[in-house]
Amino acid sequence: MARSLQLLSLEGLRALVTGAGTGLGLQMALGLAEAGADLVICGRRREPLEECARQAREFGGEVTVIPADVTVEDDVQRLKAGAGRVDILVNNAGFGLSKPWIDVTLDEWRTVMALNLDAPFRLCQLFAPPMMERRWGRIINIASIYGSIAGDARRYPGLEWDIPSYFASKHGLHGVTHYLAPKLAPYGVTINSLSPGMFPSEQNDDKLTPAVKAALIDGAPMQRMGETDDLKAAVVYLASPGAKFMTGQDLIVDGGWTVW
Repeated sequence: MARSLQLLSLEGLRALVTGAGTGLGLQMALGLAEAGADLVICGRRREPLEECARQAREFGGEVTVIPADVTVEDDVQRLKAGAGRVDILVNNAGFGLSKPWIDVTLDEWRTVMALNLDAPFRLCQLFAPPMMERRWGRIINIASIYGSIAGDARRYPGLEWDIPSYFASKHGLHGVTHYLAPKLAPYGVTINSLSPGMFPSEQNDDKLTPAVKAALIDGAPMQRMGETDDLKAAVVYLASPGAKFMTGQDLIVDGGWTVW
């Protein structure tokens, strides 16, 4: 194998992907498996996890399925116990609540924060120390372009598009990445954010009316939304041995959305 390909190979490594059953998590889990990683996949629903596992096993690796809610400490401890060695942690599980900012309750705010921000930090607390002991590890926080910019409501015609807790949580996730990068760097552990742009998903299908889809496509220089393989190479790179000198950064995959 050419040296450049060895630097991107995940053979012999073990990756934990949260929220792996559907959408971007499924895509990234399959990308890691295709690059040679064994997987531990978690999410709240077993059925989509088993389907992800079925597809991932076609690449020849081992896949461990652990249904778990990463906002529940007992589940997180069970995940840690069942995962075994984890070389690559992909903090992907997340969601957004659409509601006028003035009406969002503190409970609703905290529910989004618990999944999008608290859980990734907690998983870093549990899985980073063993990586530090081994002096090798990769942590990838799945953020969003809306973790670094403000959204344009004109791109969502006909919707009451107001998601304050999602914006704040993804901005905060970048903060976790920036803060932990120098803490982990001396131990050979990198931590980066990966920020997708406009991708269809199970969570937003009901919002993608023809008018909204057209407006989103119009907002991207590439004149399309993200597809089912557009994040695979990005997550593989951040997880790979070849990314050993990249930490504390944000890799944006958005078809050029944030250029304008």
